[in-house]
Amino acid sequence: MSIASMVDTKLTLQQAQDPHKDSPKQPVGVPTSIANQISRWIPTETITVYVALLALIAPLGPHSPSFTSRWVLFGLMTAANPVVVVLLAMAKKESGDRFKLPVFEMIIASIAFAAWAFALPDTPLSSISGYGITWNAAILTVTTTAITLVANALHRSPDFDQVMTTQQGAIPRNPG
Repeated sequence: MSIASMVDTKLTLQQAQDPHKDSPKQPVGVPTSIANQISRWIPTETITVYVALLALIAPLGPHSPSFTSRWVLFGLMTAANPVVVVLLAMAKKESGDRFKLPVFEMIIASIAFAAWAFALPDTPLSSISGYGITWNAAILTVTTTAITLVANALHRSPDFDQVMTTQQGAIPRNPG
């Protein structure tokens, strides 16, 4: 969970306790750039580990055209996302509450991570003949738009409960 998400959650809870106070039109700290919108679906821990490990892999040069290490790292981190999501969900559940597997979040975290990683300048996709860096923005834009549309259609958008309080007409969702 990002710092912005933590602040949004705290402010939302404070505002929900005061029925006379309107919630903000848009939550404080909600990412507005497309890169930030995609990263909101990815556990921060996964991004941090990926970037740190990516830095350990020597920069690719003309003498070393192999992208194998980048593909392996990408595959491992993409597969780690659902595990991290489950662990975070387990850590956040109240003791005594029944745990429900966050399937939607597990799937979206991996898809969002893949799009985010492919948008980096030194993407493993560069190993594909004819791939140009201009595709990075297209991948990121299409994936972010698709995730947003699906999340809104399934009422899984993290903004819904933050933008409106119950007093303003928001209908609380059933968790899960």
